[in-house]
Amino acid sequence: MGQHAKKTQATAQAQIGEAGEKATVDSSVKPLGARLKAAILAMPRGTHLLLFVICLILGIALVTQVRAQRTDPLTSLSQEELVELLDNLSVQEQNLRVERGKLESQVSQLEDESQKEEAAANAAKKAEEQAKINSGQVAVHGPGIEMIISDPSHSLSATHFVMALGELRNAGSEASEINGHRVTVSSSFTSDGGVISVDGQALSSPYVWKVIGDSQTISTALEIQAGSAAQMRAKGASVTITQMKDLKITSISTPKSPEFAKQIG
Repeated sequence: MGQHAKKTQATAQAQIGEAGEKATVDSSVKPLGARLKAAILAMPRGTHLLLFVICLILGIALVTQVRAQRTDPLTSLSQEELVELLDNLSVQEQNLRVERGKLESQVSQLEDESQKEEAAANAAKKAEEQAKINSGQVAVHGPGIEMIISDPSHSLSATHFVMALGELRNAGSEASEINGHRVTVSSSFTSDGGVISVDGQALSSPYVWKVIGDSQTISTALEIQAGSAAQMRAKGASVTITQMKDLKITSISTPKSPEFAKQIG
């Protein structure tokens, strides 16, 4: 009985000791807010004053900036300053209008010049094409007529062909060939001993003319009374004229270089 009481008393004392140690440890650990407050209070009072001034200055600066951003800058101007500002804006607007007018005028002028240059280029190109066609330098096609002349007795002369060529030109022919030889403005016909030649090249019957132009006008011109076709028939030759919707002339003539004529300028 005595031993059991002593054991119980020792256990109680041990528990009391452990509780005391725990209380001591817990009392030594203070909250963070309490430690921060203690650290601030531990600083010298001059430092406190300096921190207060810095915070005050930062607050004033922040409030001033916010108010400046929210305030219309025009509200701070006087009536005279507003009038001067309006006049300056009006002058700037007028200058911009004048500048825009100048730029629009320059654009219009450039467009006119571009159109003139394009028109001149097109005209030059067309003139060049026409010159090449007239001189027989390019193959061509278009509506026209085909005239076949058969003269087995060789009764025709160069005069008949010169007359036919004149009628073709007067009827507006734009290109022609005979027996595959291109006839141009400088072409000439000659005859010797019943042999007809064009530009020095001998031809043989049948003579096949291919002519590009208004087929109806050309046919009418060749078939006029006492015209070239009638005169060739009177010599015993056979003349057949056929209108064509699309006729090809592929022969090409090599133009001669001028011997005496020189370009001016």
